[in-house]
Amino acid sequence: MKLAIVTMEVQAGRCEANYAYMCEMIEQAKRDHADMILFPQDAISGNVGDGFKDPDYCRYLDSFNERIIAQSETIAIVWGNIRYRGGHLFHCAFLAKQKETYMRVKAKGNDLFYDETVFSESSINKAIEFQDQYLALNFGAELQLCDWNINLDARPYDVHEEMKLRGNVIYVNAVGIQNKNKAVVMMEGGSAIYENGNCMWQMPYGKSGYVLIDTTQLKKQEPLKRDLLELLAQAIRGFDRQILGGRCPWIIGLSGGLDSSVSAALLTYALGSERIIGYSMSSAHNSKQTKENARHSASVLGIAFHEGSIAPLVDASDAILQAYGYPASQDLVRENVQARLRGHLLSTFAAIHGGVVVNNGNKVENALGYCTLYGDAIGALGILGDLTKVQLFELSKTLNQRMKKEAVPTNLLPVCKDGTIHFEVAPTAELKADQIDPMKWFYHDYLCDHLGRDLTLTAFLKQYLDGSLLRAELGDIMRFYHLDEPSVFLADLNWFLSTCRRNLFKHTQVPAILTISQNAYAFRNEVQGFETNAAIAELLDAIALMKRT
Repeated sequence: MKLAIVTMEVQAGRCEANYAYMCEMIEQAKRDHADMILFPQDAISGNVGDGFKDPDYCRYLDSFNERIIAQSETIAIVWGNIRYRGGHLFHCAFLAKQKETYMRVKAKGNDLFYDETVFSESSINKAIEFQDQYLALNFGAELQLCDWNINLDARPYDVHEEMKLRGNVIYVNAVGIQNKNKAVVMMEGGSAIYENGNCMWQMPYGKSGYVLIDTTQLKKQEPLKRDLLELLAQAIRGFDRQILGGRCPWIIGLSGGLDSSVSAALLTYALGSERIIGYSMSSAHNSKQTKENARHSASVLGIAFHEGSIAPLVDASDAILQAYGYPASQDLVRENVQARLRGHLLSTFAAIHGGVVVNNGNKVENALGYCTLYGDAIGALGILGDLTKVQLFELSKTLNQRMKKEAVPTNLLPVCKDGTIHFEVAPTAELKADQIDPMKWFYHDYLCDHLGRDLTLTAFLKQYLDGSLLRAELGDIMRFYHLDEPSVFLADLNWFLSTCRRNLFKHTQVPAILTISQNAYAFRNEVQGFETNAAIAELLDAIALMKRT
């Protein structure tokens, strides 16, 4: 077969634009004398959320099917869209040839991306004969007994789980960004052809485009690897283009710490330096080293950079508080005042430039609510919001390698040796004297990454109780933080879980984040698996009675 495979950047809700692009590709495939052209799942609409609950809108989406079928007289066309009949909505894959149509309805499942309660099911699944071969329409990694499985997908990137294809499969996935609640989901693409379980061709992950393939001329190749940096960059470009129009400046608070340094480097890698503007807003608590880091990053990246002090604003805030009869702000109040003043300034700078603020928060900070609402919690998009600090350490190294310069200062990266962790410049919010972030890096990253995803609190406590947790790779990190002492372990776990729960209200107020996993905090409305029950209480009591390992 001569196939035209379109790894398509589907723009959610922009149906006419998606359809116009499909028509352009269909005409190209006809000129190339392709036997069949294939588009991904939901190629017309993308995920339109509550739009699927509107009968009139569903009828509008359905109308595109007939328009596509009308173009199938000289070429077979495969695409994904909805079918709306008699008040029922079906999630479908279609194949049309010579204006004859075949349809497969997607079964309901645990689909994080779509609200499957609005879709109905059907057993329609007719075999398709095409050029003396039998074809089957599928979704995702499904497999049927036939010569070729045609599998359509709208699969988001998940750092923890790769798509695994078997048998004879022509796999077509979407790319680009789409929204799910407060999550900006990035489709990973990676359209591929597998024969007898072997990869015969694959589109690079995150890349869109039209490719003409003769299935009789393919040779076995190694499957391509996913690249987190490239996928993040593609998602930033998609958000910048689709949501912001691809023209406005991005404003970033450059503190000289790791998160803001990675944000600046990542934005520059994705968009270039011309539209990135960094601001250093120091206070009495910012060290010489972090201020120098901010200057260094801006200089190396070639972005516009401005620096100044917020100390006069902090003093003025104290004076206003006293005018209202309150003492000068102290401790946590003063820390939050500083953060909110920075948020105020960044918002003002963005308004002056007609731009948007990027949010620098990471996943561990999101989980613990380690941010100030209307301060460092502001922004149009959190580009690091689903990455743990440990993932940012690795991303920093990748950025420096790809950009061939010290885009992220290396003094911010830890040195791990002989069971110890050493920071030349330790992570800190610098909102008071000698402040160090309260997180136990690597260990709390592990909890954020695993609890509620592939590890329950009960299983975690059992692993500590039987010693397997301390014998595993995490053991050295736990000993470094003295977590092999049961009382220290329990006190820290109580702090971590109670802090997560106490700050749940912040999740609904921080910006949308780019997601790289299905356990992103943008998807959650409560802390998963953290409620104490009788079984957990029994385990906690048993650990409290343990002697130090």
